[in-house]
Amino acid sequence: MTSAHAVLDRPAIHAPREAAVPAVRFPLLQIAALTAGTFLLHGYHPFADDADIYASSIEKLADPSLFRPDAAFVLASTKLSVFARLMAFVLRHCGISIEALLLVCYAITMFAFLCAAWGIAHRTFRSVRAQWFAVTLAAALFALPVAGTALVIMDPYVTSRSVAVPLGLFALRAAMDKRWMVALGLILTASVMHPLMGAYAGIFVALYSLLEMRRKNLAILLAGAIVAAAGVTWLATRHVAASPAYEQAIHHGIRTFLFPSQWRWYEDAGLLIPLILLGAGAFLQRNRTPAGRLCTAAVLSGSSCAVAAFLFVPVHGPYLLTRLQPLRGFLMVYAVGALLMGGFLGDWLLRPAATLQGRMRHLLALALLVAAVLAMYLSQLSTYPASAHLELPGTTPRNPWQQAFRWIARNTPADAVFAADPGMAFTAGEDSQGFRATTRRSLLPNDKDEGIIVAAAPQLAELWVMPRNAQVGINKMTDEDRRSHLRPLGADWIVLSANAATALDCPYRNPSVQVCKL
Repeated sequence: MTSAHAVLDRPAIHAPREAAVPAVRFPLLQIAALTAGTFLLHGYHPFADDADIYASSIEKLADPSLFRPDAAFVLASTKLSVFARLMAFVLRHCGISIEALLLVCYAITMFAFLCAAWGIAHRTFRSVRAQWFAVTLAAALFALPVAGTALVIMDPYVTSRSVAVPLGLFALRAAMDKRWMVALGLILTASVMHPLMGAYAGIFVALYSLLEMRRKNLAILLAGAIVAAAGVTWLATRHVAASPAYEQAIHHGIRTFLFPSQWRWYEDAGLLIPLILLGAGAFLQRNRTPAGRLCTAAVLSGSSCAVAAFLFVPVHGPYLLTRLQPLRGFLMVYAVGALLMGGFLGDWLLRPAATLQGRMRHLLALALLVAAVLAMYLSQLSTYPASAHLELPGTTPRNPWQQAFRWIARNTPADAVFAADPGMAFTAGEDSQGFRATTRRSLLPNDKDEGIIVAAAPQLAELWVMPRNAQVGINKMTDEDRRSHLRPLGADWIVLSANAATALDCPYRNPSVQVCKL
């Protein structure tokens, strides 16, 4: 007589047809513990990278007196998303600091991501060991870079993507249960948080839903239609000229991720290798199991996005598809792929066995997980080498640039306008820490605005180009040049590197930065 434990341990990969997944109680405590471990592993940087854009927009919406000169850039990310408005509403009415709000939101979105991952793994793999190895590997790869797209699966800070990605995974789980209206509602909710990520998650869920309905030919047709739509868009816009300002913004050297033809070989491999592995899974599983359908949906989604990007996102325009960044569709491919890889490995390596070979497989599974954890931890340390791994509210920043930003927040007028090197966020040791979000002070347009905002909003290019170019070489200018170039733009303070020569009044200095009155 077969025991319940043996039924749970039967490997899904060998099942000739789909079987009912045993119902279990939601493992709240286990996922909460895994959330805490994920937080400690991947760190937390609330105002770094893209978080600066979102945090400053929340601050602006909560306090309209902030960022008046640069409001167009601060609020650009709020035009099609309700994320910042919801966060600003909470900030205004709950009496908490933005630092506390972001930390709570980060914990919730991390927990939601792991809950969604567990839901998909539980629906995909019948073996308990496969389910938990899948979720644990997804936690270890939480901040895995997505090929050359300048995205990671989940950021170590809060943005609207942090909400949209778990919603997309929950929608996929609903589609696996044939709850089509629930899946549609979740995709729509993800889209009002982050339109692009909601759309790409919607494509993935639509492809899976067709496969779940045994409409594989329609799924293939939909993937082809996506490529055809990209081609039609390219044909319709190929004669639309871009302004010189926008050309400068979109072709700046640090924005190569926008154009697949400028990717390096290992970035191309980051697209090709997952598709090969998922294609192998789709071939072995066919359309008989949830795992097979997930593999097939991932291959169709990733392939259509890749073909559209490589064929119809040329370096010299047109730029409409460039702004849509088709390869962002790989974020869902990576998230689902990490789960599938973990599930298949767990099912194979962690089978109960009393033999030496079985114990060696268990050790190999542990070694693979430890290697993933160490690689991601070292990656995070190298990404933010001058900053604390966990930047918690109320702690003193270790990063000297952050220390200067904190001084600015406490010692300069609320309506001060700052100038700085336009590439300040990409300076060694600055760690892409956000000036606006940390200081609550205005900053003249810069290279960070260029890549995150101007590339997606061409109408801001003319506002961006002249102030940005006026700040180039600010650390090597004479004080007279600084005054003549920057005062007409409204700047009354400047941030200089510590070795910049100046006779200006600089009330704050540290080994990396000096803050001076202009």
